[in-house]
Amino acid sequence: MKPHLLSGIDIGNSEVKVSIAKIEQDGVRPEILGIGSAPSHGLRKGMVVDMEETINDVAIAIQRAEATAGVKLKRAYVAVNGLHIKSQVSRGVIAVSRADNEISQNDIDRVIQAASVVSLPANREIVHVVPRNFIIDGTENVKNPLGMKGVRLEAEVLIIDGLSPYLRNLVKCVNENGVEVSGLVFAPLAASLSVLDKNQREYGVAHLDFGGGTSTLTVFEEADLIHSAVLPIGSRHITNDLAMALRTSMDIAEHIKIEHATTGMVEDLRKKENLDLSVLMGEENFILPKKQLVRVVDARIGEFLDLVTAELKKASRIGMLPAGIVVSGGGAHLPGLLAVIKDTLRAPVRLARPLHLDGVIDGAADPSFAVANGLVLWGFENEIGNTKSRTGGLSGLGDGFLGKVVGWFKNFLP
Repeated sequence: MKPHLLSGIDIGNSEVKVSIAKIEQDGVRPEILGIGSAPSHGLRKGMVVDMEETINDVAIAIQRAEATAGVKLKRAYVAVNGLHIKSQVSRGVIAVSRADNEISQNDIDRVIQAASVVSLPANREIVHVVPRNFIIDGTENVKNPLGMKGVRLEAEVLIIDGLSPYLRNLVKCVNENGVEVSGLVFAPLAASLSVLDKNQREYGVAHLDFGGGTSTLTVFEEADLIHSAVLPIGSRHITNDLAMALRTSMDIAEHIKIEHATTGMVEDLRKKENLDLSVLMGEENFILPKKQLVRVVDARIGEFLDLVTAELKKASRIGMLPAGIVVSGGGAHLPGLLAVIKDTLRAPVRLARPLHLDGVIDGAADPSFAVANGLVLWGFENEIGNTKSRTGGLSGLGDGFLGKVVGWFKNFLP
């Protein structure tokens, strides 16, 4: 029997990432077969602004993943992100249908459906309905009401929605490469599957994905997603600041950022250290004091962490994250970033590493692959995990509720 194949495509502002995994018949964890990445040119703040370029970028990333995996990609889960994504909490209530008042799966489905009925503008679509809490006859904080007794069942759900045209554009970019979209998944939800464990979600943890054009913050407590936000700052903004400060191109600024940028936390600014950028800048004797570079970086990181702090205040979680903060995304490699976050947010901080996956090949362990790997795990939870998780398949990735994705995207397919 052929192994079951799963894949994830993360079309970011800076890069397209593709992850391909297999699950053997008796496997309890997906095994990464291959990964691929390519520069992304057609997106701004999570939205497609150049369809042709994005289709080509996706094609290159898919080809590279197929080459390392040795298999052909036919379908994939695709990440959605961007400032157009919004979330809201909604409640629904139903009367339990059975005469003996025992709550059935049908009742749970009905109450989630009732909670999902919200008024949205015509150009917005629901991406996820994530159940957070059930209430039986006024008793709150029931995680799974199946088999319990009660007359009245309420559900509190988190509804995540996005702009239909942007979502359709993403689907089209993947379809044009001959790949069917199995599902659209909010990027932070996918990433959290691959970098957070059950204990962290239970005790209280924040996941910060420092991307290219945007960043995302998600907060979990008692295994529930209690807050999510898309922030309008990413690592490309540092590149932009450097390009303006040094009066140079974005390509050269990006090179300088990767080679020399650090935060003030790891740099002794009293030292008069200089950088010789003559070759890079194409000018003779182009000497830059290191502290000038650090100040540009620190200014932008300071602004970024102000936004993170404001979101944590909204969630009432400043200094209240026992499991700390997990940082992923391509920008997570900035030297000194974790130290600044720890100092500013007063919480333990660690770099994301892949969990719940086997065969993590070179490159797939990079924090920038958190979303692509998470999409594979989301697919596992949806297609196979509901039976496996009962036997500890993914060490508490959820009991199937998390995998309840609204299948509206099927309407987009040609």
